[in-house]
Amino acid sequence: MIPGEKVICIFGFCDIRSFTDATEVLQEGVMIFVNEIGEIVHGIVDKYSGAANKNIGDAFLLVWKFEEEDQYVDIEKDDIVLEKTNRAQQLCDMSMISFLKIIAALKRSRALI
Repeated sequence: MIPGEKVICIFGFCDIRSFTDATEVLQEGVMIFVNEIGEIVHGIVDKYSGAANKNIGDAFLLVWKFEEEDQYVDIEKDDIVLEKTNRAQQLCDMSMISFLKIIAALKRSRALI
């Protein structure tokens, strides 16, 4: 096994609803559809300090990683603990705001109507 490193992150998952139906209707245009959604998702997540980690067909894995200064190792529990700092709270808030902004942007998008 490859040695790893524990980190504390917020993970989000966006899935395109009824993707199979969209694929059947759009056929070769489905990639344009996915790319339009991807542009919105990636742009908003990036703006709110996250990263689009992976695109898997009809889904997007999104990550907000906490700064090392906001984490410490609890030796007794052999675990990493998140400090309750303003910066950590702000990252939590930004991840939630990102999803709300994504939903709103997708509903407003003229390219996706």
